[in-house]
Amino acid sequence: MEFLILGLLILSPMTGYELQQFIKQNLSLICSHSAGSVQSALAKLLRTGFITCEETTAGKRRKKTFFIADAGRSAFQEWVSEPMQADKVKNMELSRMFFLGLAQPEERVRAIEGYLCQLSGTKAVLNAIQERFHQVQQSGLPAGQDWVQVFRFQEYTIRYGIAAAEFEHAWYTQLLKEMTEYL
Repeated sequence: MEFLILGLLILSPMTGYELQQFIKQNLSLICSHSAGSVQSALAKLLRTGFITCEETTAGKRRKKTFFIADAGRSAFQEWVSEPMQADKVKNMELSRMFFLGLAQPEERVRAIEGYLCQLSGTKAVLNAIQERFHQVQQSGLPAGQDWVQVFRFQEYTIRYGIAAAEFEHAWYTQLLKEMTEYL
């Protein structure tokens, strides 16, 4: 969560609420968007000196805006430059599949049908994110970033998510067909 927040703050200073909403709308399939997760990560980043905070008051409301610090930018650059770790990607739901043979046949079908429904929802969410993403690309953006490259890799991430959801949907549809042949 900390590196995700550092990356977002490199793109633009944000409040904790803005970070939480951005994650909820665009990255909820990657990580938690709970206020507790975001606030805990922000507190840790402040303690390490990776971010700074500016507090303002508007009426009775206090607003904290967070900014990336040089140390945070360096830590982020080091992290983002490392090779991705294949062994870090885990799908604990596969453990359910591993033991699905212990369930009753109709429960197995319901479990797979429910998962297929969720995959359809995931793909719909990713398509909506992709649409918002394209709208943002058309809006005026602040100077200081190579937005073409930023958007290029964000688009890759979205396309990966859509392709993964499509693959899983096809795979589980085939599995359901095979399962129902043996009922």
